[in-house]
Amino acid sequence: MKTRILIMLTAMLALVDLGRAAVQLIQFGEAGIAAAVPDNNLSGLARNYVVTGQDNFIAQSVMISLKLQGTGFGAFNGDYYADLRHVSADGMVTQRVTLVNRPGRTSSMPSGYSDNGLDVTFDDTAAADIHNYRITLNGAASTPLSGALTGIWQPDGRDVDLMAVLDTSSRTSTLGGLATGSPNGTWTLFIADAKAGGTGQLTDWQVTISGVPEPSSASLLLAGMGGLWAWYRRRKKAD
Repeated sequence: MKTRILIMLTAMLALVDLGRAAVQLIQFGEAGIAAAVPDNNLSGLARNYVVTGQDNFIAQSVMISLKLQGTGFGAFNGDYYADLRHVSADGMVTQRVTLVNRPGRTSSMPSGYSDNGLDVTFDDTAAADIHNYRITLNGAASTPLSGALTGIWQPDGRDVDLMAVLDTSSRTSTLGGLATGSPNGTWTLFIADAKAGGTGQLTDWQVTISGVPEPSSASLLLAGMGGLWAWYRRRKKAD
């Protein structure tokens, strides 16, 4: 009887300890900036942020918010390509997700959408990807927006040449690909403007990484004892 009580108490402690590993957030980026995206220049604009001190953090998901506004005639959303990249602290692993790749570009609309401005959040769990946003919102690619695009969208995901991308291109790139390993290292937001016209300006961007602390050895031991208690109960019932 004493053995049973001891094992039960150990299992309860394991559950309490593991429950403390609540989801935590790491957030970084820039707000209130005015960084011009070079017009008609595939070299683009890169903004870097270095994350350190998160060795024991286990990433579970990644989201990014982006605010981009064009100035001058011809500042079209259909001109833009954007991706988010992560290079590990040791420089050995590089991961990338295609956020935007010429929204609206199809075989019949090679210049993409002529709307001006993005104020969006990218999340793999959103209802639709951003490439065909006019169809999602208005039911037709020919119906323009009255202002900047807003809302929560899946990344474009079409990791192909921005001069050849179409709505039919395969979507192989997701934010989930960034939620692996430690978040330490260099995170880079890259934006390029593929066509001549107005100039895009990045004003805000923020990356949010959700995750949990890596379990301690004590937590794992207690969890193991909890498993032993479950096995013990099954064994007693079988007897």
